[in-house]
Amino acid sequence: MNKLAFVNGKGGCGKTHSIFHIAGVLSKQGEKVLVIDYDKQRNISDTLLMNTEMPKRTVLDFMMKTCTVGDAVGKALFQTRGNAKPRYYNVDVLVSDVRLEDEGLLKEIDRNYVKDSLNDFIMENGYTWVLVDMPPSNKVLNEICFGYVVDYIIIPFSSDIYSVSGYGDIIESVVKERDVNPSLNILGVYLARYMKNCAVDKYIRDELLDFDTFIDIQIPLAADVREGVMFGRPISYYKMFSDSRHAYEELVEEIKNRIGNK
Repeated sequence: MNKLAFVNGKGGCGKTHSIFHIAGVLSKQGEKVLVIDYDKQRNISDTLLMNTEMPKRTVLDFMMKTCTVGDAVGKALFQTRGNAKPRYYNVDVLVSDVRLEDEGLLKEIDRNYVKDSLNDFIMENGYTWVLVDMPPSNKVLNEICFGYVVDYIIIPFSSDIYSVSGYGDIIESVVKERDVNPSLNILGVYLARYMKNCAVDKYIRDELLDFDTFIDIQIPLAADVREGVMFGRPISYYKMFSDSRHAYEELVEEIKNRIGNK
């Protein structure tokens, strides 16, 4: 299976939208997807589970050994159109917990237990992709995720100095955690909220073209991306034809290519 974390040192860079729509593209292609929500704000949990009941247990309950992984997992139901009954399309979510901000509590977590239990659950349930939503800043969670949960990292950027400035911190964390997880790799950086007529966005793209890690696929800052999240419809189910759908499908193919080349 492919285990991939979406990471950036600031909020508002497009992580939640990206995971929501990428999960949709993958499920449309016949993949089975587990989304793990490590962000205390619970945005991806609330978005994916808006059409169904939220589990009463959370990812932190599992990590603290007070429940099984499955007790904290909900099934996402997507609407393909406004009057359609929401249906299950093989996307599940391991829901977040506001207590994840407590780094002291997280330091007590048995990390090998998290790794082994997650891997067993993933194999037993046939997930082919695991997508992890990481918070903007949580050193201990980064250590747990990078060292024991994922093998790949991808970095959605928004076109601002704050998004770019946190890149060095992410690289430093990855280098450190390779001592624990030698297979950990950064797949790349992409612009997740791109306005093609904006001079700043064009400038940032031109600057990033010099870096091998840059994925030259821009996700438009478009109405259909936001509408899809608002109404529980990933773009691959929501729009037959759109620049946004095409961009997300291209991004998924590039992610697959880069994983295949590692």
